[in-house]
Amino acid sequence: MHLKKFYKSTFFKSKNLPYLEARFVKNSEIHYHKHFHKTLSIGAIEEGKVSFSCQNSDTILQPNEIVIINPNIVHSCNPIENEARTYHMIYLDSLWCQNLQETIFGRLKTYIPVSEFRIQNKSMFIEFINLNYLLLDKNIFHLEKEELLQNFLIKLFKEYCIEPPLYPIPLLNNNNMSLAKKYLEDNIGNNPTIKEVSEYLNFSEFHFFKIFKQAYNISPHAFLLNQKICKAKELLAEGNNIVDIAYELGFSDQSHFNRVFKYYVASTPYEYKNSILKK
Repeated sequence: MHLKKFYKSTFFKSKNLPYLEARFVKNSEIHYHKHFHKTLSIGAIEEGKVSFSCQNSDTILQPNEIVIINPNIVHSCNPIENEARTYHMIYLDSLWCQNLQETIFGRLKTYIPVSEFRIQNKSMFIEFINLNYLLLDKNIFHLEKEELLQNFLIKLFKEYCIEPPLYPIPLLNNNNMSLAKKYLEDNIGNNPTIKEVSEYLNFSEFHFFKIFKQAYNISPHAFLLNQKICKAKELLAEGNNIVDIAYELGFSDQSHFNRVFKYYVASTPYEYKNSILKK
């Protein structure tokens, strides 16, 4: 006898990252009518199999594969014989994707469609699944989510989009990078997004990420976390309350602060504070 499994559906959508929606669905037996999205839609089956229909072509999707649905493409993706499936989806604004593609190909007239609708690449599948779990995690800062998302998409576009450069885009210079660094230092408690930093610089958000890493050999998110931990150590040495420090530096809660601090210092904030104040 078929036993119905526990069903769960989780979404991530933030006004700070308006171009992105992420979704995780566990043990779903729900069927969809044929439909389309205005977004670039990327999905993967973690458990089970599904019947995928796209542009009059039918196929079976299963784990270790990624499905790509370009904007405005009619499709459906349904369980086989009502068996539950667990899957991940990311939906991305096509203009935002075009702007990211310009960092690879040069200025474009329009978004370049991904050439494959079914990608059988296990390492990319694993990266996508891990990416979506992080996008859904409330303890991951937006800056890190943006960086991981852009890294994945750049790999995807380089491998599965073919378009020659049309004309080059000017890059940020060292003075821009100094301003970006200071902006991050001054906003360690505000958790700025790449868009906010790039708007402050009056430059493309996609080129900012690339050139910042070239200039400092560290990503903007990693730089921001280092700044948070340096400031946290100062505040702990002054005897400030750990919960207050976590709030001041923009962590979601004390456990989030503890985990990040230990990752960088190999000690909890309490252990560090207790040791420093005893001396």
